[in-house]
Amino acid sequence: MVYIKVKEMFKIIGYFLLLVLFNSCIYRDIKVPGPVTNITQYTLTTEDYKIIGNVEGEGEITTILGMVMTGGNGYSILHDKAKEMGADGIMNYVFELHETSILMFIYNKAKWKAHATAIKYTSKAKAK
Repeated sequence: MVYIKVKEMFKIIGYFLLLVLFNSCIYRDIKVPGPVTNITQYTLTTEDYKIIGNVEGEGEITTILGMVMTGGNGYSILHDKAKEMGADGIMNYVFELHETSILMFIYNKAKWKAHATAIKYTSKAKAK
């Protein structure tokens, strides 16, 4: 009869649970639309703004050990490009992410692409 100590049995069960829980975290390569918060706190009509054009940007964000993060901010890049065109702001922005990770918290790299509509507010919509 095989006798397994209780301590060893819990160790084996623990390793098995870790394997089951983290097997999808070992390597991941996915493409998804990014989070978008297009919630407008006020109602705009076509009389309130003029469309200047479309702006696009892309970049990369890398995270190592969940603590060190390098990369840019997509919204600010779009906003800066819109300002260069003479716009006051952007609307209808959309982000797409291509994420690759190894053990999720060890190394995580996301390439993003974003686009938005650059707008210029008319005198009717500008704050007085």
